[in-house]
Amino acid sequence: MTNSDDSVIGLGLLLPFQIAQLHSALNAQAKVIISGYGDLNLAQWRIVRVVALGVENTTTPVRKAAGIDKSQFSKMLSALEQKGYVILHPNEDDKRQHVIELTDKARTAHERLGPVLDERQRHLVASLSEAELAAIYKAIKVMTDAAQKTDFDVPIPN
Repeated sequence: MTNSDDSVIGLGLLLPFQIAQLHSALNAQAKVIISGYGDLNLAQWRIVRVVALGVENTTTPVRKAAGIDKSQFSKMLSALEQKGYVILHPNEDDKRQHVIELTDKARTAHERLGPVLDERQRHLVASLSEAELAAIYKAIKVMTDAAQKTDFDVPIPN
């Protein structure tokens, strides 16, 4: 199967490639939006957003919720601290973790940019029916679980 139209997403590609292309397109869109609202990059914004929305506030859960790898997360958290967006506190319950506290600067940034990204979310799902959206969320969950498997009993060629 070939993709004869000019779609950004190559429909003839394997599903992981299509997901990667969609991920790239969404990241590019977010970067353009975010660039007009201050000095945060996309990864830094994701950290602020996760904490501001009350999803998580300790380092490992924030990193996982934001979808950022460990080395990048550490760099982004340090940059946020240096820029005055966060204050890190030791976690009393787990010494390996830190509690991430947003500063007034971060809350102000979130108050400015959050509504724009909320509108982006509405735009992205506006063309989907409730059933299609539910199917997408279910598919993401199922595929995430399926992505944990790494052994497919296929012999490695010599």
